[in-house]
Amino acid sequence: MSTLVVLCHPVPESFVAAVAAQVTETLDDAGAEPQLLDLYTDGFSPTDPDAATVAAHQETLSAAGALVLVYPTWWSGLPAMLTGWLEHVVAGGSTPRPGRPETTAASRELLANLRYVAAVTSHGSSKWVNAVQGEAGMHFLRRSLHLLCPAHCRLKWLAFYDSDRSSMADRRAFLARVDRRLRSLV
Repeated sequence: MSTLVVLCHPVPESFVAAVAAQVTETLDDAGAEPQLLDLYTDGFSPTDPDAATVAAHQETLSAAGALVLVYPTWWSGLPAMLTGWLEHVVAGGSTPRPGRPETTAASRELLANLRYVAAVTSHGSSKWVNAVQGEAGMHFLRRSLHLLCPAHCRLKWLAFYDSDRSSMADRRAFLARVDRRLRSLV
């Protein structure tokens, strides 16, 4: 089973990039055939992507048995780059909703092979602050993306809270948690 790992962070030396490296290593060790897609390195345009790029990403996603999104939580939600990728690649340039059944059907077909979707994200603020704010990123994934996936598809949320005040030991512990949780999914 191949796994599409989508990394969304502009700084290659960031902790989020280190998390993506851990995700890729864990999945490779577990035989999940990870394929890393770094949106910034690849130069993806969230507002006006090249049609050939979108088609290539759709082909890769359609063939994948799992999808792992690795990104920082900014302003309580997904980065605009990742939102743009989801809108153009998964939704074909429009928002899937009951008023547009053809878009929803195309999105469901694209995601039909997924056994699980995992989101691995960092939050600068604490878990408590995120709970008060409503965990917008988690709810978007649960109420939008995951609803387009097959009924048997599982959703896993792995969040590193309070990253702005974290120590190196905290970060190592989170990487170990990512390793354990992803192995349990594969």
